Amino acid sequence: MALEAVSEYGMGTLGRELSVQLAHRALQKLENDPTAAFLWATAEYDLDEAVKALRVLLGDIAIWGGTVRRVWNQEGIPARGMNLVVLGGEGVRVQSARFAQRPTSNELTERLPHWQESLLLVALEAMQPRLNRWLEVLAGNQSGLSGGLIGGGLRVGRPTLIGGRDVGEGGLALLALQGARLGLGWGTGWRSTGLWSQVTESRGEWVRALDGRPASQELERLFGQPARRWAYAPLREFTRLYPLGLRTEDGGWDIRAPLHVEADGSLRMTLPVPRGARAYWMVGSMDDAAQAAEDAAAYALRTLGKHTPALAIVWMDWACSYLFTAHEDTIFHRIRRIIGNDVPLTGVYTAGQIVASPREASPHLLHNHVVVTLLAAS
Repeated sequence: MALEAVSEYGMGTLGRELSVQLAHRALQKLENDPTAAFLWATAEYDLDEAVKALRVLLGDIAIWGGTVRRVWNQEGIPARGMNLVVLGGEGVRVQSARFAQRPTSNELTERLPHWQESLLLVALEAMQPRLNRWLEVLAGNQSGLSGGLIGGGLRVGRPTLIGGRDVGEGGLALLALQGARLGLGWGTGWRSTGLWSQVTESRGEWVRALDGRPASQELERLFGQPARRWAYAPLREFTRLYPLGLRTEDGGWDIRAPLHVEADGSLRMTLPVPRGARAYWMVGSMDDAAQAAEDAAAYALRTLGKHTPALAIVWMDWACSYLFTAHEDTIFHRIRRIIGNDVPLTGVYTAGQIVASPREASPHLLHNHVVVTLLAAS
């Protein structure tokens, strides 16, 4: 049994025309009939029209993906445009679905009958409340999962998500693969500065006060820019470079990164931060992040054992686009060093990364991490 993948990147004016162009290029290289496709594009493309065009060429296969901030181009540089991955191979069974509202376990099983024993790829809208409840729904999966939070940008509205025949704004999109094996590794280049603040007011996904003052005033105290500037571009989103770290019981870090600073000076998070918690300020190192990506790729490759990867998907935190401004292709080349030049490699920028190794009790939502996902035939 073989698994085959082709990854194509391009830029164009119309999403419909560009998706057709990428699909033609992929089909020329694919030796087997297509069984699934992943489609990632930046906000200027109409993904509904793009998916309709793909179905004419690729047939009634599972299509999964959505709107993201950036994708890797062929040199591994974050770029606007569209990335299309087409899978082929015998013995691989694929299902995909999108859920506009948080599904129950029964609703998941009705739409994706084998999701619990399938390898899952997950795309979840970043800007919605109670994300941990969405993740709890996936806790019954036993084969491992990987994915990310998409959207969260300030100017482009809700992201489009693709799941099977359903294309729409927001929610959750899943792709379930049977007959494929998952290699998974992740790491971060963010470390504690040793500085900490106490969370004195927090409600839902908003951290409103640190050490008794608005969060933006704490940012001013620590990083020097006036508090009012943190609520406006470009600083409003640069806060992702300075996430909050919560100590875990084993002495590690649970990193919680803001999506942005609100007009009232509070931090908009994707997961709640408990009131009273001691939150350490984290900073990123380009060298550490590059090494973490390389280590993650090596670990993912080891977990495959003797199986050869057919595709590598890298979920990059949006903070990495700021950290690697002058060396944008570094992580691409560090991962290539591990997996070689023959494995198709695609990168997607997210506002958080979702992972669960096979037989883990529940998925984790990571921030400021690089996740390397390898797919191989079973």
